[in-house]
Order: sequence, then C-alpha cells, then structure tokens
Amino acid sequence: MLAGAGPVSFVGRWTAEADWCFNPRGDREPIEITTTELRGYENRCDIQRITEISTGYEAALKCDAEGEARYERVRLTATKQTLAITWMDRSDRPVRLLRCTTLAD
Repeated sequence: MLAGAGPVSFVGRWTAEADWCFNPRGDREPIEITTTELRGYENRCDIQRITEISTGYEAALKCDAEGEARYERVRLTATKQTLAITWMDRSDRPVRLLRCTTLAD
C-alpha cells in the first residue's frame, strides 16, 4: 500500500483555522501534505521514511526552514476532517488542524 493511502489519509491541505483555507496569507497559508513531503509557510520537509501504525502514521522528516536543515519525527493521525500532528522530538502534544481540501480538490 502506498503511504498515505490508508483508510483515513493525512494527504491534503490543512490549517489551524477554517477561514485560512479561503484567505491564505503568509503564516496563515495551509500546510500541504503529500505522500512525499510537507510544505508550509517558509518550510518544507521531505518524508524520508513512513510507517503505518494502528492510529495513523509515523514519519521521519528532513526539514528545511529558513536555510537550516533538521530532522524531525512526527505522528499523523487523521479523520476525514481533522489531522493531529505530534512532533515527537519536541513535546508529545498534538497540533490539531482542519482539512481544507484533498489534493485532488
């Protein structure tokens, strides 16, 4: 199975506030997640490794933000309309986002 093609996929455009889906500017730009990368305001992460787990996916990322590279681990837990991203090397608290669209929309 292709990573991100599970029953409830993390692939799509996501944002913290529903209004930001329709009026994106600067740091209010939605995060776009594909099966190979995360792209957001002033940063981009390549998904280097991804594993499907019972609640979603765990991924190893190589991120470039403001000219600096760093490695991160995340857990992605999605429903049809929400995504929780847990930055495992930071705080174990999930960041909750709302779905703007799928990438096919």
